[in-house]
Amino acid sequence: MNIKKMIYGSIVAAVYVALCFVLSPISFGPIQCRLAELLCYLAIDYLWAYAGVSIGCLISNTFLGGLGILDMIFGTLATIIACGLAYLFRNIRYNGYPLLSISMIVLINGIIVGIELGIVFETKNLIPLYILEVAIGELIVMLIGLPIYKKVISIIDKSLS
Repeated sequence: MNIKKMIYGSIVAAVYVALCFVLSPISFGPIQCRLAELLCYLAIDYLWAYAGVSIGCLISNTFLGGLGILDMIFGTLATIIACGLAYLFRNIRYNGYPLLSISMIVLINGIIVGIELGIVFETKNLIPLYILEVAIGELIVMLIGLPIYKKVISIIDKSLS
């Protein structure tokens, strides 16, 4: 990885943490709309962003989330798996949009974080509700970013060349 990509990845991690910090009331908990997850769009197309999003998530879950070691591990693992699958399916597109990749981000985060929340809050009977709430929040975020996805990617591609 060249130095420019490492810097971009570091910026992604920093922006992820900053967004989680500024928007912490809506970024954590059973009902969450973590706008920092918009950066997952970058992870669909760039490995350096995949690393940045994962590191940003780990830092945010460690220092901002307040749910302890399980969130550090499983919340971050959800992002790593979701963005990894999103990157894997990046070339499967509908009208130029990576809808399968977006679905992976929504579903994996919903399932893993939903289960984690049921365990952390000791309300395992509410796990299906947590899964649904997290997935809906993730879907809202991904739908917000969809209209600007292609434009942002074209700008980044130009800056990398």
